[in-house]
Amino acid sequence: MCSGKRLIYRFYWVFILLFFFAGCKQTEKITAPKKIKRYSVGKVIKMTNENSLKYETLSVKKMAVSLTNDGNTTTVRGSYKIRRDSIIQLYAQKMAIPLGKMEVNVDSFRMVYFLEQELFVGKNNYLSKLLGIDVDFGVLQALLSNKMFSFRQDTRDKDFKEFSCDIEDEMYKISSIRDQRIRSFNKNEEKHERYRNRLDEGRGIKQDIYIDPDSFVVRRMVFKDIENNKGLKLEFSNYEKVMDQWFPGSIKMQVTGEKQLELSIELSKISLNDETNFGFSVSPKYKKKLIE
Repeated sequence: MCSGKRLIYRFYWVFILLFFFAGCKQTEKITAPKKIKRYSVGKVIKMTNENSLKYETLSVKKMAVSLTNDGNTTTVRGSYKIRRDSIIQLYAQKMAIPLGKMEVNVDSFRMVYFLEQELFVGKNNYLSKLLGIDVDFGVLQALLSNKMFSFRQDTRDKDFKEFSCDIEDEMYKISSIRDQRIRSFNKNEEKHERYRNRLDEGRGIKQDIYIDPDSFVVRRMVFKDIENNKGLKLEFSNYEKVMDQWFPGSIKMQVTGEKQLELSIELSKISLNDETNFGFSVSPKYKKKLIE
């Protein structure tokens, strides 16, 4: 019996030692940095656009939103749907209580507040004033459909003209202004002032767009107004396949500057090209208010 007990103890200690050394081996394991093939900025943009969501209508039937504004957090649930380049409609509720709905088209919006029976009508530039950043229909549509966008795009420019491409955080980083150029502006006020005087609307924003090197989807977008110290950061994660196309299950947005906003959105029950109802009825009893 004694010899049997000793044998058991020996196996016991051998097991403990093996477990200990295995643990040490794991802690010493070094992960080699991921090798990412270098491409031109044009190649990365082309491949990202080719992998962006293709749809005529997009429907997100479940959306959980958490908004933190100046330290106060509000959570709501809802849904949204998009008819490409035409209409965006959003619906929100708190617990089981309907709160309101909103429709945005290319130049204006309507927002219904059920609890107070009010209808708010305004131009999309009001949303820019509210958030402190330039938001138009195209930007909002791109954000909700995970499409790469640029504040510099206009009829006179090619998309992402003069952008550069680097590798950072194991992703492709597409930038509108190189970091060293920003540093040179900060050191040379006269050069900064000359550059600022040449800026058209929207060109004073530094944009960094991070692209996944495997699936070529947008992972992160960072926008910084170098003149007014305002910023917008968007992060996309938890991607899943929808009709063989990648779509994020989570979006996080952070606005910095005069307004401090944090928005977290969880998305599920996503479908493409099956939405036909874009009706937006409003009771004539609701009080209409114009906002500017």
